[in-house]
Amino acid sequence: MSSPVTADLQSERPATVAPTQPPKLRWQAIASALRGMSVRFALEISGYIAFTTMLALIPFLMFLISLAGFLGETRIGQDFIATMTMLAPPQVSATLQPAIEHVIQSRSGSMLTIGLLLSLYSAGSGVATLRLALNLAYNVAETRSFWYRKAQDFLVVVLGSGILILATLAIVLGPQIWSLIAMLAPVAPGHRHLWHLARYALSLAMILAGVIVLHRILPNEKLTVPQILPGAVATTVAWTLAASALTLYFGHVADSTATYGSLGGVIVTLLFFYVSGIIFIFGGELNAALMKRHASRARTEETLS
Repeated sequence: MSSPVTADLQSERPATVAPTQPPKLRWQAIASALRGMSVRFALEISGYIAFTTMLALIPFLMFLISLAGFLGETRIGQDFIATMTMLAPPQVSATLQPAIEHVIQSRSGSMLTIGLLLSLYSAGSGVATLRLALNLAYNVAETRSFWYRKAQDFLVVVLGSGILILATLAIVLGPQIWSLIAMLAPVAPGHRHLWHLARYALSLAMILAGVIVLHRILPNEKLTVPQILPGAVATTVAWTLAASALTLYFGHVADSTATYGSLGGVIVTLLFFYVSGIIFIFGGELNAALMKRHASRARTEETLS
């Protein structure tokens, strides 16, 4: 299959591509990414991402908690909420907490059979939405079979659950790990704040790695890590800033319950997912714009040489 991005890359010669770009070119790539988002209805697709994420989140948590219970870790639900508290506005974790507690209390042996498979299938719908967003961002058509895509959805959910369990445990058990280090090594108690910085750094590293993996396997386009990295870094940084801004806004400026009443937490959660979807699509559009500009510069330099 040949796509606009692939066609540009086929004419690219690494020997003629400059290792760095002038600042003007970077701003042009950002402007091109924003135009691409407008042309390919990024805001509308982000709304779809927010809806399917909200719809798939509880099935994903059901699968996550069941998998954690199978592995002998029963506190993953509470640990997940503790991690969300660090990364998202408080209204998001407050909205999800009752649902997670209900899942934990109603968990039964059937979740390891048919219920688990249904949860896995439902959670995969969120992955399918991200695939659609990336295919649009990279301007490629989806030609892979339905069963291939479903298998990929399941694989992403299963691997993502396992990684999330390990990351959540590492983040939540951090104070105990730090106390053990303090007992074995001459570490000043005042340096305990370094672990809190490490927790955020670990969370951001996991987000960056997750974005890179999604860009690598979901779109119907063979991309390398160097091609993915600019958009992945931009996504991680922009998402961190956006999450902090939403936390400050709803914590000190706006009162969602005054406008939406008891639905305020749900609205904030949907808005958080919506903004996250916009940022995720922007990362793909930025990568596509940079790839096209690299290919265009390579052709120009080849013509002049």
